[in-house]
Amino acid sequence: MSPATPIITLGEPLIELSSIDSTNIYAISQVHQQLAVSGSCYRTDFQTDGKGQQGKTWGSEKGENLLCSYAICLSSIENVLEKGQIWTPRQQFGLSLAISLGVNDFFSAFAGEETHIKWPNDLYWRDRKAGGILIENTVRGAEWTWSVIGIGINMNQTQFSSELGRPVSLKQITGKHWEIPTLLTALSRTLTLRVNEWLKGDFENMLVEYNQKLYKKDEWVKFKQKQIAFTGKVIGVNAIGQLIIEQGIEQTYNFGEITWEI
Repeated sequence: MSPATPIITLGEPLIELSSIDSTNIYAISQVHQQLAVSGSCYRTDFQTDGKGQQGKTWGSEKGENLLCSYAICLSSIENVLEKGQIWTPRQQFGLSLAISLGVNDFFSAFAGEETHIKWPNDLYWRDRKAGGILIENTVRGAEWTWSVIGIGINMNQTQFSSELGRPVSLKQITGKHWEIPTLLTALSRTLTLRVNEWLKGDFENMLVEYNQKLYKKDEWVKFKQKQIAFTGKVIGVNAIGQLIIEQGIEQTYNFGEITWEI
């Protein structure tokens, strides 16, 4: 359970942007100009240069999907995980864990139990991608000061570019049209609950739950590392965010070291 009074509330204030290059780019610029308020949510109907992982773009039809970024100022929050200490980059996986669980909570409430978290930060329904998360952090010296959390979730779009693989939207799953502002409120609520869970030190239980919701857990999957394909059994994710894969012996991989071949 989260504290009765949240340490931080996500989604307040809400800044609406009709069109922008990228909500993450905009939010980061607000942080750098010292104009951002911790907890802020920047939402748009359309991104001209939506950002994905590893330099990829995020394509979306105007007004059809949930596109937003949240800004969190870690410097303004007491480090309850290591009392009296500054926040450091090695604690970043805890926030990533909380955000992934929050997004999964949100989507599964509408799409059902076939919703999963695909390591490191994609939202999947069955074998199709429903959304993605891009977290960009600001570090000054040894201190982790700000985090900008970009989230894109397919809501009402029903036609996608063939270059996007196998995307799916909530409308395709449920047959219903969804009101984006209402859904954004629900997303902010689940993220607030999960981030406050993490801030109060519930990391170990959250990691267990993350692994329970992990896409392809205990299944054999094809991967590629430096153009070399291999098959391994997905065991889980460890406490520092590495994917554990069994290939005769268990091996761990950092984000960016391997790609899924599915």
